[in-house]
Amino acid sequence: MQPTILDAVARSLPAGGTILAPGNAARDLQIDGARLVDRHPTDAGPASSAGVVLLDEQMSDAGDHAEELIDTVGTVLEPGGVLAATVHNRVFATATGTLPGNRAFSAAEVTRLLEHRGFTITILCAPGAAARLRGDDVFDLEADRQPGLLDAAPRLLVVARAPRDAHDRSTVFFASRPRKIAGAATICRHPDGRMLVVYDRFQRMWTIPGGVVDADEDPAAAARRETWEEAGTKVETGRLLGVFAGRWPDRVIFVFAAEPTTVTEHPESVHGHEISQVAWVPVDEALRRLPPGIELRVRRCLEQPGYAWTE
Repeated sequence: MQPTILDAVARSLPAGGTILAPGNAARDLQIDGARLVDRHPTDAGPASSAGVVLLDEQMSDAGDHAEELIDTVGTVLEPGGVLAATVHNRVFATATGTLPGNRAFSAAEVTRLLEHRGFTITILCAPGAAARLRGDDVFDLEADRQPGLLDAAPRLLVVARAPRDAHDRSTVFFASRPRKIAGAATICRHPDGRMLVVYDRFQRMWTIPGGVVDADEDPAAAARRETWEEAGTKVETGRLLGVFAGRWPDRVIFVFAAEPTTVTEHPESVHGHEISQVAWVPVDEALRRLPPGIELRVRRCLEQPGYAWTE
């Protein structure tokens, strides 16, 4: 490990307390006021360390148990303690045909591994990437941490802070999870069996009332709101007829059965800037008006209510 990289790690670690540094790190690191111990996290007690240093690719050596190792590190670290680690860079190794025998990680995989367990990443870089481009051996932390260079070196260095409490852990965990758009719609039936459809003036097509579920809003409430806004019809939602997962944009759509609380033969949209026409039409005609994707969604809801599909 280059002395300049060790200096960057040392500056990131707490100045006092016990630092677990198994392998070469305990010998090479210099940290004022800290007690470096050549001990693996699995051999330490809970909340016993201000820092853990794994600079000999111990996370890669852990293979399929890397997640378990990070869980152990989180237990060993004091609240807010610091982890510094290196791993084999999977993207670089794949591109150069130098895949190691143990596990390698991309920058995104390292990020998920740590954030899933509540760690806040403060440094993620590919040591030596900028030097490779320049043709020298000068370690440049700021350049090596640029996203465009994270795939350009054999190893990744990550420094991360353990959560300070359960709330901190949950905040980081949920912020790291994929964002999925939720939508809600209704198949609203007139007492005589006709279906409520609306003409979307932006998309230039007929569709069923529906839209995006707002923050802190449950899907059924969103379906009722959207039906009122788009079709000018107050409804009561009933059975969940279908759940549809879409790949792009990444979304899930809930389709509910609905009945009007008050029947208006010629309803008008509250949001006329979005919806230009509202109509009650027989089901067969509604299916003819709808574009293929929406038509299939409605057919599935009518013919196999209560199922979930991927579109």
